[in-house]
Amino acid sequence: MFTAYVRKPGLKFSQALSEHPEKNDIDLAVALHQHQHYVRALKEVGGSVEYLPPQDHLPDATFVEDTAVILEDKILLCPMKEPSRQEEVQSTATALKKYHDCVTLDSPATLDGGDVMSTPDVIFVGLSKRSNLAAVKALSKLTSKKVVPVTVTKGLHLKSATTFLGNNLLILDPLRIDASNLKHFDWIEVTENESYAANCLTLGNFVLMPTGFPKISEKIRAHGLETKELEMSEFEKADGAVTCLSLIFPSC
Repeated sequence: MFTAYVRKPGLKFSQALSEHPEKNDIDLAVALHQHQHYVRALKEVGGSVEYLPPQDHLPDATFVEDTAVILEDKILLCPMKEPSRQEEVQSTATALKKYHDCVTLDSPATLDGGDVMSTPDVIFVGLSKRSNLAAVKALSKLTSKKVVPVTVTKGLHLKSATTFLGNNLLILDPLRIDASNLKHFDWIEVTENESYAANCLTLGNFVLMPTGFPKISEKIRAHGLETKELEMSEFEKADGAVTCLSLIFPSC
């Protein structure tokens, strides 16, 4: 069991920061419909869903993963680099600090949650357009896990290129990151045309993934996992993916 914090796409979602070629074609009505299906999937795999308050004036606010990192005994509020997204962090903090201890990082650290991939023993942090080495060093002081940087060579975040599926298994696009620190994992490798499928969300024995990648779904299921495929077109246009839409708190 787990609790997922989510936020519906706001009225300005179509203005989300994005380098996607179809960013000007974002359809809010379709995005809201896809978000409903995402929330339904979270519930179907055993989750409890809590909605964060709407933030209609913040285009990227539905991508709640970027605002915080769940550590063993606290929440790290991310010092986001993009000025237009910094207010999102305060909104998350207001909602969560009632239930959890929250900490932050001092300048010059910058960090998006989408660059943080936690595994049982190691937290990997993408060195990307949004997250820097100062954040890696500061984060290492807040957790008992080893913190290891991974250079992102193409794309927005580390988890745009790889996510952890459990049982020492990654799904990974090796053309988008320096994977030299990840060689001890087993890989499901995706091609350039399948790269969007590299972002998946594992919840127990279920993997939430974008629809349209039957070969990748089959490879995931070959490892004994079950897949739930979700329409993600409008979030993809906004440079977002499956993990971006929730903050997952494991049940104690």
